[in-house]
Amino acid sequence: MTTISATSTMPVSMLRTVSSDSTVVSVAINPTTARLQRLPTPPRSPGLVPLGKQLTLIEPPMTKNIRFLILDCPTDSTLPFYMAELKRYGVTDVVRCCEPTYSAETLQNQNISVHDWPFRDGAVPPANIIKNWLQLVDSRILKPQRRSGSPSASEEDEDLVGPTIAVHCVAGLGRAPILVAIAMIELGMANLDTVEFIRRRRRGCFNSNQIQYIDSYKRGKILKHTLGSCSPSSTGTNGLKNGISKMFRLKA
Repeated sequence: MTTISATSTMPVSMLRTVSSDSTVVSVAINPTTARLQRLPTPPRSPGLVPLGKQLTLIEPPMTKNIRFLILDCPTDSTLPFYMAELKRYGVTDVVRCCEPTYSAETLQNQNISVHDWPFRDGAVPPANIIKNWLQLVDSRILKPQRRSGSPSASEEDEDLVGPTIAVHCVAGLGRAPILVAIAMIELGMANLDTVEFIRRRRRGCFNSNQIQYIDSYKRGKILKHTLGSCSPSSTGTNGLKNGISKMFRLKA
């Protein structure tokens, strides 16, 4: 829907701002002929990221041995921007939850593996995709190793940062974050805590159906290494009430 509004400092017949879903255009109206004339678009600040190129780094609080990068869908024309960011975050794999919109060969030439596991927009992932996803996460988790003569493995690994797995759908608000939420549950975070954790970093994630699925998700014991401990359990009568209350609050 297009809306037209007048500024309070200009005569109503002199200037209008026409806005649509994604653009804002200033136009001038000739008071004699009432014709619209497009005004030049203000230049974009060189420091701003172009619209639509939004990347969100998710670092599980229970471990530094794996990270996730949620992004929207690249195209062949925008891939150079994403490629620079993937390298900056140390991405080893890219998981595509939607139909391909760019050549995977470009990433593969940079030693980044591409995995095509699409499923329906707004839906939850099927069991086979969950299995593939968790096996990928498990294979990429940085395994702490203790060297002979060293004080402890934890001291050695304190400054180490694990690899990053990037995952995207179209907007990066449904299919991609639900896979990250599942991985974080397997890593030890309480189910609905994953929703709050991801939403604080990337607004608008998850629909009500996906939140219900996350709330009822059962740890499948696919990961061999469960790192960290769960949040306080929501068992018992009070815990059940708190869990239901949190689920309804997240839906809103």
